[in-house]
Amino acid sequence: MSIERNLLKRLTLLYVEDDDIIRNELSQLLANFFSQVLVAKDGKEGLRTYLENQDNIDIVLTDINMPKYNGIDMVKKIRNIDNEISIIFATAYSDNEFLLDAIKLRVKEYIIKPIDIRNLLALLNDIASNLYQDFLLKQQQTELTKYKEILDSNNIVIKTDTKLKITYVNQLFCDISGFSSNELIGRDFKSLRFPDVSNDIYTDLYAKVLNNKPWHGNLKNIKKDKTYYTTDTHIFPTLDEKGEMNGAISIQKDITKELNKKREIQLALMRDKSDIFIRSKEGNLEQNQLINDLRFRLEKLQIELEQSIRNVDKYMYSNEKYRLENKNLKTEIGLYKKNNNSATALKLNRENGDLRLENKKLKEKLSQIEQDDEKKFSQLRINSDSIITELEDKVNELTEQLESVQTDDVLKQKLEYWKEKAKAETARIEHLEKQIIAHADGSTLNKIFG
Repeated sequence: MSIERNLLKRLTLLYVEDDDIIRNELSQLLANFFSQVLVAKDGKEGLRTYLENQDNIDIVLTDINMPKYNGIDMVKKIRNIDNEISIIFATAYSDNEFLLDAIKLRVKEYIIKPIDIRNLLALLNDIASNLYQDFLLKQQQTELTKYKEILDSNNIVIKTDTKLKITYVNQLFCDISGFSSNELIGRDFKSLRFPDVSNDIYTDLYAKVLNNKPWHGNLKNIKKDKTYYTTDTHIFPTLDEKGEMNGAISIQKDITKELNKKREIQLALMRDKSDIFIRSKEGNLEQNQLINDLRFRLEKLQIELEQSIRNVDKYMYSNEKYRLENKNLKTEIGLYKKNNNSATALKLNRENGDLRLENKKLKEKLSQIEQDDEKKFSQLRINSDSIITELEDKVNELTEQLESVQTDDVLKQKLEYWKEKAKAETARIEHLEKQIIAHADGSTLNKIFG
């Protein structure tokens, strides 16, 4: 048989032997295999050494026939303190009285002197292997106990028999539902159903669990005061050593607050969207009315501008007409001067002087009209440009307001936050369930929660 040194190296051995030579030789040999070897020369010293190191000693190897305290008396004292520690007797005797005492003291093994080292190491190796298995089992039980504590403190836990009648509920379930455990033990699991919940949900639940299949979904459960609470529920069957169903365990997470918050967010979103729609509709009406008013004013100014341009053209045409008439008069006066006498010329000169004076007055009047029209035209153009710029700025401002009113990114972010939170809570429950299933079979789960 191969010796697993790594298992022995985890342990501490107490070796009690009154023969100095045997004790020194064997302790030196065993020190190569154990983490520590404590030695004593008789039962009294062995008991004292044990009491000083009882939290660290894993195995006791002791002789029977020793002075002060023999091995039997020493082990009796040790058994009064620790009923589980592994003990091996080494003796040169094999009488019935010793064997009877060894059985009563639950001694693991005994070996006959002179000691066969290989046989001793084989026995020690078996004990080390068993101690390691016990260590792993205790560690697993400790972890499962922690998982159970976590589940009990954060989740509703319900156990049922093979007919889904309740056999156990934890304190959190009683705190939430208002029922005491005595009021719930023996009742059908479906008796927790709130009246408005469809029977089809429980029909599907019973069909799956009674056929050794897990079930997951939301359940609306009734409280003692006739109100309700909602849970995210996992139910899975438990199995005995033969793999047959011997009951079921339901782990539920109270999600009432989360659902209520979700509904509040949805209602808030609906109200906000309604308000936004109403404000948008009212804003659009106001904006349309303002835009129409501005458009009417702009069209009116454009008409006035076009009229001013036509007036300028008219004055320009009149000026050209008077210029041509004046030119013709000058031509006629020149002809008169050549063809008529001085009297006639004098008459024409007087008439021509009157025409010149009238022409001058007309030119001055035309010039004044042109200046007045030019000023009026320039002012109209300036006013029109200013109004057009003002209107364009106002339209841009109203467009930006309309776009900002239609933006609801903040509300979407709120909704995404609660969705992510719900996913995180679901992932945590699934992780806990996987940990339970990964560390124990159905029988062990039943023992742990039992």
